[in-house]
Amino acid sequence: MAPKYVAASLSALAAYFAYHAFAGQQGLGHWSDMQARLTDKQAELATLQKANDALRADIARLTPGTVDADLVELLARENLGFVYPDEIVLMIDADAPAF
Repeated sequence: MAPKYVAASLSALAAYFAYHAFAGQQGLGHWSDMQARLTDKQAELATLQKANDALRADIARLTPGTVDADLVELLARENLGFVYPDEIVLMIDADAPAF
C-alpha cells in the first residue's frame, strides 16, 4: 500500500518540476522569450551606438579650433536654408502632379 503512495507522490513531484522547467516563470519558454528580447535590445543598442558615434564625430568636426567648413556649410544649407547670393533657388511642390 505504501509503495503506491510513494510512487504517486514522486510522479506528481516529477510532473510538477517538469511543468515548471518548461512553462514556469523561470522555464524554458520564458528563457527563449528573453533570448529574443535580448537580441532585439542588442540590435537597438548597436543602432544607438552608431548614432552616438556619428554625433561624436559631428561634435569633433564642430569643436572650435577644428571646425570643418564643409560641415558648417552643409548644416547651414540643410537646416537654415542658406544659399550663396549668386545661386538660383527653385521651389518645387513635391505633392503637385508632374503633368
